[in-house]
Amino acid sequence: MTKWLLLLLAVLVSAPAALAQSSDYSRYEFYGGYAYQRANNNARDISGNGTTFNGTQVILGSRDQAYNGFTAEFNQNPWRHVGLVTSFTGVYDRTPYVNTVNGTSFSAKAQRYDLLFGPRYNFRLGKINPFVEGMAGFEHMRVSFSQNITNAVRADTAFAMALGGGVDVHVSDHFDIRAIQADYVPTFFNSTHQNNYRVGAGVKIKFVDP
Repeated sequence: MTKWLLLLLAVLVSAPAALAQSSDYSRYEFYGGYAYQRANNNARDISGNGTTFNGTQVILGSRDQAYNGFTAEFNQNPWRHVGLVTSFTGVYDRTPYVNTVNGTSFSAKAQRYDLLFGPRYNFRLGKINPFVEGMAGFEHMRVSFSQNITNAVRADTAFAMALGGGVDVHVSDHFDIRAIQADYVPTFFNSTHQNNYRVGAGVKIKFVDP
């Protein structure tokens, strides 16, 4: 009888460890990494009506610009293949804005922040985990000019989305490397829609095994 009790105790003690070792995902994950975003500078939204500089009308030229920054995520996995992601990204750029009326350049510092939430599907292919995702939320953009441009709207917030995916590479029970993440990130400033794209890579920390 004592032998059977000791055997049962050994099974109960070793079962959680065995389950944790066989698991290929964690209940809670945090990701942090580099982000590169190619996005419209929203010049149309910033110019507005009646914008002037030294008495001259200002119509800023619209163009796509390169923004660099970071992405941070908190991901909860209620199920093995499905996660719920909260993502925060901040990207920055110092490309001047140009007045299309007379060619004058305005030094500027642009900041873009988006907060998005949505589901992610994980394929879980052993050492690698490809995933696809769809998120929605809002993006806040702020532009600081060195010159005093009259009536220029320097901050605005709009609806935003992220549709795409990426690949995580398993390193250990608590760390993965995100080899790449690529998303189409449409925004809707000034009641129009802008086609933006973002790529990134970084490190994922896994907190609690299911």
